[in-house]
Amino acid sequence: MKEAQAFAGTKIADVLNAVDALYTDIDKSQAEWKQKTPAPCPDGCGRCCEHFEPDVYEYEALYLGAWLLVHKKELAEDIRLHGAAFSLNYTDGCFLFDPHNPHHCRVYGGRCLICRLFAHSGTRGKDMRVHWKPCKFIEGTEKNREHREYAETELIERFGCFPPDMAQAAARLIALNPENTETRPLREALPAAIEKLKLILRFLTPPEPNSPEPDLPSPRPLSA
Repeated sequence: MKEAQAFAGTKIADVLNAVDALYTDIDKSQAEWKQKTPAPCPDGCGRCCEHFEPDVYEYEALYLGAWLLVHKKELAEDIRLHGAAFSLNYTDGCFLFDPHNPHHCRVYGGRCLICRLFAHSGTRGKDMRVHWKPCKFIEGTEKNREHREYAETELIERFGCFPPDMAQAAARLIALNPENTETRPLREALPAAIEKLKLILRFLTPPEPNSPEPDLPSPRPLSA
């Protein structure tokens, strides 16, 4: 993870790389599922973010904070100083949601675990197998007309695969930091994470008198 380079040799670098590996695995496991199922998110929807804000683990917040410090430094500083006070969104939704932008999420590349899993992951049923229910905001299709729960066996029969397991992904994230399994609202956790990251950077690269703050690596081009 390029965002971890500024923290090389620290635990933070290990944290960022471990979370990035988890997110990469989720992307890979969802790729086949998205290819074979008729349940894509509608362009410009964002309705799942309008009245929802995730509670996050510390490592999720640190990952998003590091992403912001590289890709959206001014936004990171606004969040650090003002928290959710600058929000463009409603008070009962994610404070990073932008209702005026067709893509809505201002931090998509660094978004948290539930934001990556929602609509394209399954849950474990009492039978301990993966179950999946289409997002209620996705229009029905020939294969996905009923907004009901589908069992793993039916998913395999219809699509030849089943989505990644949400509980398994969450358990893997928790295993990275088993000493701290508490979550906090994103609008509380993210400012604290950015403050922590900037403090660590100051210790890693002590500035000369009157010198500017150390910069993180330049952002890599976003894929289409």
